Amino acid sequence: MTQGVTIALIVVVALLAVAGLVVAGIFLWRRTVRRYVVTLIGKREGVQAALKTVESLVGTLAKATDGELVAFALDASAEERKTLEEVAQQMAILSDELATMPLPKHLYDAANELADAAKELMRQTGGLTGKEGVEALDALGEVDLGRVRTHVDEGVRLLGEQAERYDVDDTAVYGGGLYI
Repeated sequence: MTQGVTIALIVVVALLAVAGLVVAGIFLWRRTVRRYVVTLIGKREGVQAALKTVESLVGTLAKATDGELVAFALDASAEERKTLEEVAQQMAILSDELATMPLPKHLYDAANELADAAKELMRQTGGLTGKEGVEALDALGEVDLGRVRTHVDEGVRLLGEQAERYDVDDTAVYGGGLYI
């Protein structure tokens, strides 16, 4: 073998090795991003479940009798109050997790929208903590879930785009629903 052929073989092998590393890097990157998308889908389901819980609870209280509203306002240990406080605590945890989660740059917007939804839901439901009587009813009256819904819808849209981009079927994450 001549020296030129040997050099050509070394160059070809080196190029194949570099190409293999690039392909492996792209594969591993996509797999990592898919894992983050699945994680964000789980967080999204948590925010949506909390929002549905609060919407249902507020709807129930809107239809409540005067006696039931008085019991809600005066009894800090009422089941509805406990539920709202629990939602506030869970949304505080979730918003912190979303704010500190290391993510690829193109997932920031979806995570930020979900974090904003969780923060707003925490603020809305946490407004009842420590209040009794008329203050509790006023805080309940100030609950406006429209802003939360706006953030959730935008987060769902942005996350849906990324899930489609990385071929993640969100119904496959939990079999079509989150089971708690």
